[in-house]
Amino acid sequence: APRPPRRKRPPPQQMRGGGPPPRQQQQQQQQGRPQQGGAGQQQQQQGGSGYFQPDNKKGEVNELKALLRDPNVERDPKRKRDVIKKVIAYMTLGIDVSRLFTEMVMSIETRDLVVKKMVYHYLSNYAHEKPEMGLMCINTLQRDCSNEDPMVRGLALRSLCSLRLPSVLEYIEAPLRASLTDPHSYVRKTGVMGILKVYHLDKDLIRSSDWVDVLYDMLRDVDGTVVTNCIVVLDEMMLEEGGIAINTAIIHHLLGRLNDFNEWGLGAVLRLVARYEPQTDEETYGIMNVLDPVLRTSNSGVVLEAIGCFVTLTEHLPELHGQVYDRVKSPLLTLMAGGAGGGNFESLYCLLKHAELLVTRCREAFAGEYRNFYIRYDEPSPVKHVKVRVLAELATDASADEILAELKEYAGDMEPELAKSAIRAVGNIASRLRSKAPEGCGLLVEFLELDGASYVKAEALLVAKDVLRRYPERRGDVLPSLSRYLRELDEAAPLGRAAAVWIVGAWGDEILDAPYMLEPLIDNFASENAPEVKLALLTAATRLFFKRPPEMQAMLGRLLHSALDDSANADVRDRALFYFRLLRRDVKTAKKILDARDPRAPIVGAFAEQTLALFDRLFDYFNTLAIVYTQTPDQFVAPTKRPKDEHVLAKQKRRQLRLARGSSSSGGGGDNSGEDDDGRGATVAPAAEETNGASSSSYGGGLVMESPAALHPPPTEDQGGDPFSGGASSSGDLLGGGGLVD
Repeated sequence: APRPPRRKRPPPQQMRGGGPPPRQQQQQQQQGRPQQGGAGQQQQQQGGSGYFQPDNKKGEVNELKALLRDPNVERDPKRKRDVIKKVIAYMTLGIDVSRLFTEMVMSIETRDLVVKKMVYHYLSNYAHEKPEMGLMCINTLQRDCSNEDPMVRGLALRSLCSLRLPSVLEYIEAPLRASLTDPHSYVRKTGVMGILKVYHLDKDLIRSSDWVDVLYDMLRDVDGTVVTNCIVVLDEMMLEEGGIAINTAIIHHLLGRLNDFNEWGLGAVLRLVARYEPQTDEETYGIMNVLDPVLRTSNSGVVLEAIGCFVTLTEHLPELHGQVYDRVKSPLLTLMAGGAGGGNFESLYCLLKHAELLVTRCREAFAGEYRNFYIRYDEPSPVKHVKVRVLAELATDASADEILAELKEYAGDMEPELAKSAIRAVGNIASRLRSKAPEGCGLLVEFLELDGASYVKAEALLVAKDVLRRYPERRGDVLPSLSRYLRELDEAAPLGRAAAVWIVGAWGDEILDAPYMLEPLIDNFASENAPEVKLALLTAATRLFFKRPPEMQAMLGRLLHSALDDSANADVRDRALFYFRLLRRDVKTAKKILDARDPRAPIVGAFAEQTLALFDRLFDYFNTLAIVYTQTPDQFVAPTKRPKDEHVLAKQKRRQLRLARGSSSSGGGGDNSGEDDDGRGATVAPAAEETNGASSSSYGGGLVMESPAALHPPPTEDQGGDPFSGGASSSGDLLGGGGLVD
């Protein structure tokens, strides 16, 4: 029989689910795809892929580049603005969009002010990375500097000066000079700041020309913002010379135009006034009367600058200190209340630091306002710490009981550092007010008897040591239970243990078991980790040896042997070696050196740890970070970034001269009769020959005046007068009638 016909086997593609064969499928894909030509087709024929070409990459920056090149986007102003806005947003987020530089330069030719401003911002940010491409926009920027719109002129000039390219300085000078005489104030103030930008690019170019004189002349400008920019630019350009040079004419002219300045401008003017030293007391009174309305502003920075001016101007007039501090108290407390109520704790902290500084000089002015310094539950820890310190300084015999009760509550706070600060404040009040010493010592004993928190006991012992040095007659409150206190302290409180050991060494002859309190510490000397305890133990054991030698001789020998073998801390070994050699040479001489002072004799005056001289120096840096850090600028500012501070040095020299004259006139012959209770010297009136630190020979634009000008607004050039020529009425016209000083 014939064999049946054989069935054809379907292709594999149809067996798996149907569909055209691979060759036919490839032909269909090529028919539905646009034909590629040129390099792309040649690359595909060579087996490459067009995906890896830069123009075909996917990503945000490449999409923006394609959109900026799209003619449809170019014809739609709103869409183009959105694309450029997206570029600026990416630049703000830190994404590198420098690849769009060419497209952004091409987008500068537009009448849309928003687009132009964003393109200028982009060019200023990336021109230093592509200097060759940055030269492409010079012609456009120069042309825009002559635009009829003042906003465009100012923006173009600002961008031209912000390119940070030394190669374009020759193109900047002409539009920069033209901007200083522009009829619009925005262009003029932009030109003033442009001079500073050019100065940072090429200092010799500015110094060799007349730019400084031009800036001094522009202090006469009718617009306050232009004058403010001139002050700031001159102060920074003349940083190495101590800042802008000032004289009577400049200061009086600026004081007469205080109403023309905004808050930032007022701060710049008041900083100059703080550096100025009036020639007569009448001029001082007139300046304070002019500055009195500034204290009522709502800006905390301006108010602090005004307070600094008042403090500086009356430094040589001690009879006015009480009146001046009473006047500046109300604005300061008002700003503090606003900062606490509004949650602006950063400003509140700065205000509190300045209030703390003012309290150290005139405590009586703020004594009645101590309730304003009670802490609130929602305040941050730094604010609470400053308030606690100020409360301790404001305590008087009348308010000490209430303040001590408030501090007792703070000592039980859950935050250890705040509790320690409150305990130190109690000790400060007890040391400063003798009448409140029993109450203060009673509180410290209560803290020592508390159960649980070891840091409270340690801090109370540390404070009690200083209080007993001031009032040794109060030692009966602490000595009976000292042995128990020392046993209860753990290793986490080394300063408290060191204080207890010091008390044992000072009054060991009155403590029955004093040697046996130190014996466990001596036996465990090698295992002790805190160098403070080791140093205190060496001193206490040596001093106790002179009072009770039979009991301490063997213990002291073991202690010195262990300390000399201690190589962990060089200070401990050096002190032990010093004591050992001193005792081996002569015991009587060692006793005179180590135990010369009777611990029963009270200490009179300030402790060496108190930084009263530092506070006096900080007044020269009022409303600066020096007040916040409680350090002079030389401690945290690089020497190259600091001005010469010639005016500050001159003030310090004059202060020392007044102190020397005060001591010599009182017949002290070098004694401390001229000092007050806090250890600060009294001040006397300055000599008549002392003048302002600034030279009056040359002030750039000829701003020199022989006689003092009036403090009221000077006549303008339109009124036929020269504000810098002098010849006005006396400054005494402003004295009297509702001012600060009658």
